[in-house]
Order: sequence, then C-alpha cells, then structure tokens
Amino acid sequence: MSLKSRLSSAALFVSLTVPLVALGTLPAQAADDQITGYAAEASLNGDGVLKVKETVDLTAGGDTFARTLATRVRSNADEDRSYDIRNISATVNGQPAENFTDEGVDNGRRLSLKVSGQAKIVYSYEVDNVVADSTEGREVSWPIVQGYGVGIPKATVSVVVPFATWVTCFAGRVGSSMPCTTSQLSESAALEIEQNGVPAGGRLTFLTGLSDQATVKPNAEFKTRWSLGNAFTVDRSTVGLSVLLLGLGVLGAAALWFFRGRDAIKVGPGAPERPVLDGADGPQFAAPDGIRPGQVGTVVDETADVVDITATLLDLAVRNYLTIVELPRETHFGRLDWELRRLNAGGPELLPYEKALLDAVFAEGETVQVSALGHGLRSRLGLVREQLYADVVTQGWFANRPDAVRNRWTTAGLVLLGAGVVLTIVLAIVTKFGLVGFAVMLSGLVLTLAGQVAPARTARGAAVLGRVAGLQRYLTDETSADLPQSHRLEFASRCLPYAAVLGLTEKWALEIAATDDDDDPDAGIGWYSGPENWHLSDIGESLSNFVTAFGGHLSSARRLF
Repeated sequence: MSLKSRLSSAALFVSLTVPLVALGTLPAQAADDQITGYAAEASLNGDGVLKVKETVDLTAGGDTFARTLATRVRSNADEDRSYDIRNISATVNGQPAENFTDEGVDNGRRLSLKVSGQAKIVYSYEVDNVVADSTEGREVSWPIVQGYGVGIPKATVSVVVPFATWVTCFAGRVGSSMPCTTSQLSESAALEIEQNGVPAGGRLTFLTGLSDQATVKPNAEFKTRWSLGNAFTVDRSTVGLSVLLLGLGVLGAAALWFFRGRDAIKVGPGAPERPVLDGADGPQFAAPDGIRPGQVGTVVDETADVVDITATLLDLAVRNYLTIVELPRETHFGRLDWELRRLNAGGPELLPYEKALLDAVFAEGETVQVSALGHGLRSRLGLVREQLYADVVTQGWFANRPDAVRNRWTTAGLVLLGAGVVLTIVLAIVTKFGLVGFAVMLSGLVLTLAGQVAPARTARGAAVLGRVAGLQRYLTDETSADLPQSHRLEFASRCLPYAAVLGLTEKWALEIAATDDDDDPDAGIGWYSGPENWHLSDIGESLSNFVTAFGGHLSSARRLF
C-alpha cells in the first residue's frame, strides 16, 4: 500500500472517530467497575452488514452496567456518517442478560443490563452502512470498541472482511490519531488488532480497504450536519427557487395593485381652481364640488388622520358652529391654551362626521379647554374616523372604505409573512432551502407595503382629486389681494381650513393677519378671538400654535393616529 493511500485512509479514519457533541456524555459507571478482559470478533457478509460479537470480562462495582453505541459520527466539515445498528442482544455468564434495555439516545443507542461481581458479558449486534467509496477505492470502517465508561487494559479484535487488502487502526480518546499497538492482515485475510490500554470513553476504530474483486456494494449513508450556512445554502437550486418564488410574489402583488388598487382613471394636475363665486353680494368662497376640508385630506392620502380632523374643526369654527378663544398665559412663559365654545348644535346641513366631531369635542359641556381634550376624546374619535371613511364612499369617491381595503391587503401580507417565517424555520432545520422561506417572507412584506397604496378611487373620486390639486395650486400661488377689501377677511378665513389640510396654514393665516389695518387691539373675528391686547396681526402665530396644540392632543388621545 502506498504512503499516499495510507495517509488518505488515515485522514478519513480520524474524521470517522470524531463523534457528535451529543455523544460526549457517557453512561455513569460505578466508581469501582473494572474491565479485566476484552475481545471482539466481527465479520462482513455479502450484503455489507457487519456482525459483531464482543466479550467483556467485568468486575462490577454496582448492580447495573451500561455502554453506548454510536449511530452517527462526524465524517467531514459538513456531513455526519450514519450507521444502522440492529438485532442487539446481551448475555451474562452464558444466560440472557437480566433487565437488559436498548434505548435510543441522541445519535446512539444506550445498552444497560443488571450485573454484579465477576461476570462475562457478551454483546451481539449487526451494523449496516459500514462500506463506503473513497478516492482510494472501497473501504470498510467501524469503531468497534466504544462507549465504555471505564478503561480497557487490553483489547483484542479479529475482523473477517473478504478481499481486504490493507488495514489501519487508531485508538485512544475520541479524536486521537494514535495508531493501535498492532494491526495486520493474517494469512486468512482476517484483520488482527491489539491495543494496550483503551481509556474510559475511548475508541478503537479499524479501517480496511477492499480489492477490485470484492462484490459487496457501498452502503454508507451521510447526512448533512445542520449549520446556519448549510440551512441557507447559496447555490443554483436554492437561489433559483428563491428568486422564482420572490418574483411570483412581487408579480402577484403588482397584479393585484394593477387590477384592484389603481384609480379608475388618471387625471392630470389641471389648471388652478379659483374657489371664488361672483354673486350679487360680491365674490364668495366656493370649494370645488362643495368638498369639505376633512374630505380633501381623505381623498388625497386615503387616510382619515389628525390633520383632517383639525381642519374640520377649523372649518366648523369659520362656519359659525363654534368659536376658538385664546386664553391669556398665566405667566409670560406659561403654556398656551384655548377655550372652545359651541355656538349651535347644527342640523342636517352638517355631514355625519362633522356632527360626530362636534359631539365628541363638546360631549362634556358647551365649553371645553383644548388642554383637557386628551382623555375626553379617547372613546369618541374612532366614530369620527368611521364616519369620515363612510362619507367618502357615500360621496362615490371610493368603491370601498380605504381603511378596510388597506386592512385586507395588510392582513394578507402579514399572514404570508408569518407563513414565510414558519417555512424558513422548518426548511432551515430539515433542508438547505432556508432561502426559499426567506423569499416567501419578502413576498409577504411586498404585499403588505402594496396594501398601503391599494385603496382605489372611482372615476368620480379621481376627478375630484384633480380638482383638489388645482385648489392646492391656487392656495399655493395666489393671494386674496385681488378681492375687495371688505371680502378679504371672510374669504381668507374660508380658505384657511383647506390650507391647513394641504400644509399651507401659515400662508393663509398671514392673509388673515394682513387685513388688520390699524394698531388698535382687536376683540376677534367672530370665530377666533385672543386675550387682552391681542391684535389680528398676531393671528398667524396664534393659529399655527393652535393647529399644533390641537393636533398634538388628538394624537395623544388616540394612538391609531
């Protein structure tokens, strides 16, 4: 046998002697158990099954003796070698072993029997999957001495393997590369092995090569050892399948959006919408299609949120349903606060969500301070949002409530995401296709994100959106300077709630402030009044502070905002 062959065989042999971590725990033995003699005989049959008989001379220190046979050992960096052990039996002093048990443990079988004093134990079993192909040809190997919790002073092993051509043997503690004391092929082609001293928990493993005349077929089984790298293996099959599933998920989400999530028609920005109606009494404010500020915000971003409700409150104030009174500070640097006073209950001219907001704000009386609104609104704001979502459907701008559509898509996406998490865990544990589960998770995430833009406007809703865009351009680019002085205050006030929902509060508050044409303090403008010595020219800062404070109390009152 060449040096190269021996080194190659030895390397394979050493890898086979390294067990899994789970087999590191040996059966507990009595402190004074002693093995005084050990001999083993084995033979390989034509089916590749190794029949083993071990004779152990034992001086027992207790009444139970146990050892463990490995069914899985480390083969290389990525794989473990699996053995099938069956037909296990044991005798003690020529009689069937008393209380003999054979139970499966992690990567092994634990054999236990009742014994006392001087005893001769004979173990018999068969082990399959011992024949493997290697770069040097077909080989047979098995750790024949193993699993004893006490040392063996001398082990003698004889193995009959037809057409054996060479033998290598290593012994010692697990992982040792120390050669056996002697190992050779006898004239009868049997392997004759002797080892002086096998430590407690140690092994003696033989490895023998077969000639080309051997008819026994390789039957070794190898199993990939779990690791994070193996669970998420990157190769053509795993990446290809993952990309395919992710592509299908993205295409599915895109198709759902294309057929169900797009507006019925696409409307361009259009020309600026001048919200002015010329009448007998002069120019009056007129919103496009009579749309209200809260409706504007919901149509634009498909969400009934804080700014929509704040703008609705401002609109109700401008329309004389309540007045906003800025309270004097208790100290120069004290907190700003406002008192809201209800002027009338409102009738059928109010939309349901407007009436719900008035009732929510003034549920505890006809006056309320903004600073006290947080807890009072907690149980009532949900109804305002419900009514606002229902209103945009009633107006025919959406076929279905935008929040319900988002919830359906988001729920479906989260279910798919959760299924992907479970699939990733399962696939990562039992296969190398963990990436496939990760692709399903990403598909769920894509569907969840797509759901945020899924609410679709009807043709009528898209047309209204186009007109709202025109109104926004007007409020951004134009002023009230071209209107008669007598109409500017009212017009700017009516524009303010729409400006607030479109992010232009400061500009149109300053339009109102610009109507202050003297240096005298002002009592107010009907829907908004300030403390003593307050000037209308201060309303820009006052309204900006009010919008911020009222919106903040809404947010703290209801986490869903």
